[in-house]
Amino acid sequence: MTVRMTRIARGIGIGMLAAAVVLAAEPVSAHRCDRTDNDRAEASRAIRVLTGEIDEMERAIIEALRLQTGQLSGYTAQSTRALTQALDAQTRLQAQTAREVEETRTMRAHAPSRSACSTVTGLAGLAASRSTAENAASSAGEVETGRIVSDRAVVAEAGSAADGAARFDTVTRQYCSSARAGDETCRGDDAWHGADLKPATLLDSRTFRDEAALHAAIELSRNLAAPVVHDPLPLASAETDRERRLVLLARAADARTALAADYFGYARSLRVPGVGLRAWADAVTGGSGRDAGSPVSRYELLELLASRRFDDPSRFVELQEMSADNLLRELAMLQAISLMLDWERFRLDERRGAMEAARLAIGTEEMRRLPGLTDPGAAAE
Repeated sequence: MTVRMTRIARGIGIGMLAAAVVLAAEPVSAHRCDRTDNDRAEASRAIRVLTGEIDEMERAIIEALRLQTGQLSGYTAQSTRALTQALDAQTRLQAQTAREVEETRTMRAHAPSRSACSTVTGLAGLAASRSTAENAASSAGEVETGRIVSDRAVVAEAGSAADGAARFDTVTRQYCSSARAGDETCRGDDAWHGADLKPATLLDSRTFRDEAALHAAIELSRNLAAPVVHDPLPLASAETDRERRLVLLARAADARTALAADYFGYARSLRVPGVGLRAWADAVTGGSGRDAGSPVSRYELLELLASRRFDDPSRFVELQEMSADNLLRELAMLQAISLMLDWERFRLDERRGAMEAARLAIGTEEMRRLPGLTDPGAAAE
């Protein structure tokens, strides 16, 4: 384009020079009367040539401007496209950043809280401890019932008297200290003196850590419900209605005694060490408030979940810091614990109701002993 414009400029210069020569020559030729002079035609021709060159130059200039305008438009379009791509990239980056921020916020909101993780640790152990407690309650019921009715599979072959002799020997060897009782017959350790008489031996125990603690709780339960067993009336000797009635009354007394013993047996079963509960209890309490490494019963774990862990003020600080989702999880977990406690309470209420019914039946039997109730003819006299 530059070469072409140079040519155009050169043509313009030649044309202007020719015009100047023609115009300069006219005054001279005006004084000459040469009719054959062809200067005017030549000037006209030069002017036409010059006009054509000028037209060509204008067209060249217009074409150059058009090309230059097209190039500028192309450059502008390319710049606009690059700017648009940069803006799009920035928009995508901002959208990605916003999405990642939202995903992070959502993940944090839905992530289990630290307290929830510690609470559900070892959840399988709770079901295992339930089975352990139920088996312990069933075993205790069989043993105590067999002992009360002089079951040969439970009581020594010598008969029920062996149970009394064995328990008397246990009292003198374990639960009676000579230093504290002032009786040389007592040979027990001072720490276990009277342990079979203290309600705390059973009711204040969270877990029976060894056989000695469990044995003391069993002896306390027997002292409360069935201190001695009685020789059963021989069924073969019950030949009259009165003798048969006495056998049935004795059996009713055994059943009521077994009912009382079952209540304490159930309380003991809740305190039997469970499987896989120690890690959970340590996580809930943070290792404080209990002996590290000690066994944990279903009773103690429920106590930890429902009561003892709220003794720590940091627990309430954690509740304040929880997100809405984690707080709902915490409420659901507390509701589950409340349902478990309600179920245990229902089972105990059943036993208490049975004992109240038995007590009512005993009162009714005492009324029947009034004159005339069992022998209407005697009352008429």
